[in-house]
Formats: sequence, C-alpha cells, structure tokens
Amino acid sequence: MLDSIYKAAEQAAPEEMCGLIIEKDGNEEFINCENFAENKLNEFKINPKTFVKYQLISNIKYVVHSHYNQDCRPSEVDKKQCREVGIPYLIVSYPDKQYEIYQP
Repeated sequence: MLDSIYKAAEQAAPEEMCGLIIEKDGNEEFINCENFAENKLNEFKINPKTFVKYQLISNIKYVVHSHYNQDCRPSEVDKKQCREVGIPYLIVSYPDKQYEIYQP
C-alpha cells in the first residue's frame, strides 16, 4: 500500500497529497482524495463530504498526507488536527519516501 501512497505523493508534488486508509469487509484500501486546501504547498484538506462518506461505509484507519521535500515528522498543526479527528495520521515524505504514524 505504501507504493500507492508514494505514487500519489509523486503525482501531487510539489503540493501535499491527502487520502485515507480504510478497512472495509476485512480489506484495507488507500483512497487518494483531492486536496481542497487553499495553500496546497503546505496544507491539506479532505472534502468533509468525502470524509463522512468513508466514515459511514468503512473504518477509517489512517488519515494520510505528504510532505514534499521535508521530513515526515508531524507539524504542530498536524498534531492538533489529528487529536481533533481522533484518527492516526500517516505522514509520508516525498521524494525520500519515509513515513511516520502519529497517534492522536
């Protein structure tokens, strides 16, 4: 699944990529979402309707986003937003292809 996430980060670069890892019927899947943030170079925002849709039909295991030409450590904003939604963040760095999981 990380290969799919890194590919999505590559396609979005230099903007941040965002998505969800969901579990449905015992299977995990990466859902690449459109970034609705105004400043896509340093922020991400998943469409609230998309987020709610996947909350209703699956278990959201991770909120995923990328940091381009930066490390994958969560920013203070990432930490705050992660705690607010109560779902772990999986943050990938691109192009160096590292990742970190931040728990709320």
